[in-house]
Amino acid sequence: MYTHIVSFKVKEGEGITFVELQKFEELTEAKPAGLDHFHIFKDRNEKNKFFLVEYWNSKEDKDAMEASEEFQHFQELRKLVIEEKYETYECDVVI
Repeated sequence: MYTHIVSFKVKEGEGITFVELQKFEELTEAKPAGLDHFHIFKDRNEKNKFFLVEYWNSKEDKDAMEASEEFQHFQELRKLVIEEKYETYECDVVI
């Protein structure tokens, strides 16, 4: 299993919007093939910092989703609430 982790700084007052937008995208019509599940974490120490952790069957599945026209549209919507994208990590699940 492939894990994709990305952190974001969300604009002031847009935390709920970010979470709801992400949940809507990944749980409704747009749930892509290969996405097993995901979690959203809110940093306790840094205000407005969130982590999106996605569990995929493979990196190829994630890459295919990100290449889709629907995802590109979602990226444009998400830019409205994101102040800054921080770091991205790619991991393989061991346990």
